[in-house]
Amino acid sequence: MKKGIRLLALLALLALLALLPSTAAAAQFAVVRGGKLNLRKYATTASASLGRYGTGSWVRIDGSAGNGWMQVTVVSNGKKGYMSASYLDMGTNPNAATVRYANGGYVNLRSQPSLSAPILRRVTCNSTVYVQSSVGEWDYVLVSGVNEYGYMHSSFLNKGSTSATVLTRNGGRVNVRSGPSSSYGTVGTLASGTKVTVTLKGNGWYQITGGGMTGFMSTSYLSGTGSTVGNVGSTGSSGSSGGTTTSQIAYVNNPRDTQVLNLRETPSQSARSIGQYRNGTQVKVVTYGPQWCEVYVGTRHGYMMTAYLSFSYIAPPTQPTMAPLPTVAPLPTVAPLPTVLPAVSTGPSAGQTVTLLVTVGEVNGIGIYEDTALTRLRTTVASGTVATLLTYGDSSCMILLGNTGDVSGVCYVSTKHVYY
Repeated sequence: MKKGIRLLALLALLALLALLPSTAAAAQFAVVRGGKLNLRKYATTASASLGRYGTGSWVRIDGSAGNGWMQVTVVSNGKKGYMSASYLDMGTNPNAATVRYANGGYVNLRSQPSLSAPILRRVTCNSTVYVQSSVGEWDYVLVSGVNEYGYMHSSFLNKGSTSATVLTRNGGRVNVRSGPSSSYGTVGTLASGTKVTVTLKGNGWYQITGGGMTGFMSTSYLSGTGSTVGNVGSTGSSGSSGGTTTSQIAYVNNPRDTQVLNLRETPSQSARSIGQYRNGTQVKVVTYGPQWCEVYVGTRHGYMMTAYLSFSYIAPPTQPTMAPLPTVAPLPTVAPLPTVLPAVSTGPSAGQTVTLLVTVGEVNGIGIYEDTALTRLRTTVASGTVATLLTYGDSSCMILLGNTGDVSGVCYVSTKHVYY
């Protein structure tokens, strides 16, 4: 009798053990947002720091410590401690959005949906906000961690989940893992070409849903997801290192004046074009890479190929606006003018049409150069050539030429040849 009871107890225990793997709750992970975050020994800001972890760092949530603190394990090194929940993105709120990179590394939170409205605070790039409602091109948001409401322009926010495509070089299958590291076990595989939804982005790994499963996949096997932390690497792939943060002005400079340059949604020639721009268009470069640059054209954000941007820039002098001079008709020949035109003490405005003329004693054409120092001669043009002025300097000017023989686009000429 006792033997039978023991046998029944053993069978019940085996049945319970068999159920454990299927009923155990999946681990929850989060991503650090808003800059360097301290891992504390205890759940208080007065506790010793065990290390600081930047935006995009993955942590495993081990439990809640109350009072806005989470007990966590850092995925990259296994360190355990506590982090403020205000700076952890768990990817569970459908209204969550991430602040894009902007000039100065922050975006203004305004009191009203207008660029002229008072600024409530500056919100660091990669911070998490929660969209409450939308007004035209503006979103009314709650800033995580400070619990302050205000307006941000929609172009500066990455909203909600994004789609991606599994992509491999050999067309094989890719592991979906139970955590954001190759040390975690697989929950299945997805074929190359499978469309998935990205629910949480972190350094090197994304949390995805697709193909009937939810898990984590290395970003090296995902395309069309955009940049995690704003860098554009040497390969042009999203999320890779190697980009240089700048706030430089550049100009579109296609090989021919009839061509346009695409503003791409992500740094890839196969990415969707969200705008096309002609030579001379001014753009703000926020991240520079050897093949791609992250740029803003007005408030429109995207990526342009580095090879088709001109980066030399001369700030025009601050001068009062001049009354326009009468149009100068092109000279019939390149013969020298009888006299030198009177010197003008004020410079022309950017975008103004100017005429390139030879000076007294010159019989050859006018030199057109590739650099502002006028050391790399590109070609020569005839006296009377018309161009568009981009910047005006004491010794050289940046101009935009149409198709003039074998030269077009952005180039440089000596200031002495520029008349307006």
